[in-house]
Amino acid sequence: MEPNKDPFLLTPQLPAAAAPVRHPSPFPWNQVALVFPSPAPDSVSVLTLNDKLWRLELSGSEVRRVEVDDEYLEQVSGGELQGMLPPSSTHLAYLQTRSLVMYDLKWQLAKTWFMVERLEEVAIRGAWISHAPLVVAAELEDTTNYARTSRISFRLRTWRLEGEKRAKLGSLELGSVVGAVKWDAGAGLVAVQKPGVPLELYGPDLAKPQPEHPLALALRKLSVDGLTLQSLRLHPSLPVALVALGRDVTPKREEGKEKPEDPGIWRVSWEGAPAVTVRLARHASGESVTLGSLSPEGDWLFYRVLNSAGRNPHLYVQQVGAAFKPPLALGAVPEKGAALLWTGGAPSLVMYDGTKDALVHWKLAGAAAPAKPPASPPKPDGK
Repeated sequence: MEPNKDPFLLTPQLPAAAAPVRHPSPFPWNQVALVFPSPAPDSVSVLTLNDKLWRLELSGSEVRRVEVDDEYLEQVSGGELQGMLPPSSTHLAYLQTRSLVMYDLKWQLAKTWFMVERLEEVAIRGAWISHAPLVVAAELEDTTNYARTSRISFRLRTWRLEGEKRAKLGSLELGSVVGAVKWDAGAGLVAVQKPGVPLELYGPDLAKPQPEHPLALALRKLSVDGLTLQSLRLHPSLPVALVALGRDVTPKREEGKEKPEDPGIWRVSWEGAPAVTVRLARHASGESVTLGSLSPEGDWLFYRVLNSAGRNPHLYVQQVGAAFKPPLALGAVPEKGAALLWTGGAPSLVMYDGTKDALVHWKLAGAAAPAKPPASPPKPDGK
């Protein structure tokens, strides 16, 4: 692999998009059950504890709240809630304890599917493996043995949703350590990262790992000079992945040898074989990167970078679709307690900070590039 010398180093001094618009939340934190993505332009969705669904429109100087529906389920805002990305431009989706709820904005109707097979299971995270057909992966927390052994088990389960019915595709055990296993889904794949084990790729049935998949082969080539996978994000529909590779300490440079590969973020695409890798940004050893979600069109990505001495990570956004653009620095954000959500329409990002009852809105359309671009644009890595 020949490293790309041009990508930008991630620092808070990088230029940013236009200054964000800051709004007070129209709902105090103790009335909010869930803030989650909406496909509507410059908007986010909110469930309030009085069992109402709202759309918050942030396109103007003030937040406009629109009541979308109320009491469309027996208990709209009850249970444990986790937002999901909209599966289409006309639907919302979220997990509610044991069920997946999908709300049709056009017809104002909700469908629910159980994600569990026993009452002791609770769905704690979900992601779409594909949109057509509609296939979902859900991480489940199982307390079957908790009273006897204080043990909580975690597993992935996949379902194909067909009308009012569901068809189970597969299941995969994730162990008993909270948050130990990282995973993502998209492009017809499920990627699973267990501690101390190379990332594994599965099909929707979770039957067998695919070590010869072009993405798996590309990751093995990228993992050089002590670089390890910190975070991975799969595109919802295209054969594209974004990967962050890092290391804990800066390696010593040995005389007569090339400088060790810098940590960074890469885009991997596998429309053909072998996969094509492009490095989008660099960061320092000792820093950790957490990739966020892709924008609705799959064109923009946000990510957080945390250094070993910092308390709050720094937030960056970058255009990573057909056109690669330099990263933009959006400043420090809370490590916990703040939700980051893409809106529909022109690319924009919203942060909801429930600790401050505040909304921060960054509009990215026409975002300015740095004044001093690199000598040449990023080029594909690889032999």
